[in-house]
Amino acid sequence: MTAIIIGRFQVPYLHLGHIYLISHAIQNYDRVIVLLGSCMVPDDKNPFSVNHRMGIIIKVFPQVGIEPLYDVPGNDKAWSEKVDIIIRNYDNPVLLHSRDSFVSHYTGRFGTREIPEIPGYSGTQLRKETT
Repeated sequence: MTAIIIGRFQVPYLHLGHIYLISHAIQNYDRVIVLLGSCMVPDDKNPFSVNHRMGIIIKVFPQVGIEPLYDVPGNDKAWSEKVDIIIRNYDNPVLLHSRDSFVSHYTGRFGTREIPEIPGYSGTQLRKETT
């Protein structure tokens, strides 16, 4: 099975919540792919580039695959179809999610599994403290 993690990872470095989620996936699945959510124009909620975010993930988890996933503003169906196109060729993909996740927007055909969060870790708070 392939664990698919969708996230923005809009932080200067991975916090313990991110590390827990990715570590859990590595320990429990054959392969782990991160779909790195990205907007076309940076803003206060999305200040870090795709390259920066890929780098912070690969630095800690070099065995994880990463693919960009660009937003489709206001169109959950089109966004979900884009997700499904990206992951359809992976072996038995399952979408992992936690707090503040994509799951309320995903209407695609693949299954999801919730991973309990570690309370107290927030990318939003980390951005406020460091930018």
